[in-house]
Amino acid sequence: MHPPTREESPRGTETILLVEPDAETRTLGAFMLTRLGYSVLEAHNAMEALKLYDERGGGVDLLLSAALMPRVNGHELAKLLEARDSSMRTLFLADEAYERLVRRAAVEKNVQFLIRPFTMHVLATQVRKALETPGNRTRTTAA
Repeated sequence: MHPPTREESPRGTETILLVEPDAETRTLGAFMLTRLGYSVLEAHNAMEALKLYDERGGGVDLLLSAALMPRVNGHELAKLLEARDSSMRTLFLADEAYERLVRRAAVEKNVQFLIRPFTMHVLATQVRKALETPGNRTRTTAA
């Protein structure tokens, strides 16, 4: 009998801007992404994310943002960042109910979601997919 094989998670070296209001989810996500080789910038809301982005002068490959946030949601943040860098990729964090609500519109507009809760392997796979999918820019849907 062979021991179960552990599937290798995809890795990367890109820079990810992680925007998540929940501190525990944000900290865990940043830890996982760092373990996968990524550079991670953390923000708890859209305004902090914009400030971090501007202070850094860009250089962010992927926006990984909660879809639902107070004041400025993830979709609005993506649009604001798209004005600064149209090549940045986007992946939204959402719970299953929200993802189902916008699934059809998301497919039509090439918006990708990472559903909470997630494992490290699922995070790794979805991040790579978002970074490597042609045309996955910060196109968003109305929520």
